[in-house]
Amino acid sequence: MTNGSAGEERRVWAHPLLQWSNIERVKARLPESAPAAPQGAGEIRFSNVGREFYAWWLAARGDRPMPSAEDVDPRALVELLPYLRYLSWEDEERLVFRIYGSALVEAGGIDLTGYDVFNPFDPAERATDQARMRLLHARPCGLVMIRDIPDRAGRIYPCEFLTLPIAPGDDGKNRIIGTIVPAMKIAEWNVDVVFDRTLTLRQSAFLDIGFGVPED
Repeated sequence: MTNGSAGEERRVWAHPLLQWSNIERVKARLPESAPAAPQGAGEIRFSNVGREFYAWWLAARGDRPMPSAEDVDPRALVELLPYLRYLSWEDEERLVFRIYGSALVEAGGIDLTGYDVFNPFDPAERATDQARMRLLHARPCGLVMIRDIPDRAGRIYPCEFLTLPIAPGDDGKNRIIGTIVPAMKIAEWNVDVVFDRTLTLRQSAFLDIGFGVPED
């Protein structure tokens, strides 16, 4: 499988980490005092992975607007790491993957680490999505999207993209962190998906993390 751009080519079969039974069992490593995560936003109900990730983010930030880059420790994110994507703004136009989880690599057949998330977007949609992602720090706020991921046979699989802001590290670059999981129950993930195009946005909602949300 390829994604039509660059990266390592792989053959994808079944991947247990994306089976619904495993997604439902994921538990983040949280302190006992960790605040409870919301169940959803607007009409979107979060997956178990999404709720566990959101709970980690709330615990990591404490009384700050958002966690720092130093809080993103893969050792503390072991259970969530397969579903995780961690990106940094390299300049005004490029949001580049620093971490791309193993479940995502195996599901899509390509490791996107080092690539710009906006690369497959057409110019008009790229500008819209860049503006949307910049709001995560400008407000600040979070974002959940349900995007349709196609396979090579033309079937569509809605997936949850939950994204939250991370404060800059020593390099001064804003970062975002989030998860991707199926938004529908799939007993066995053996989908030959493609990422060489803009993924259709089905639903989206900004998340109020204490500073309100942008107007639609």
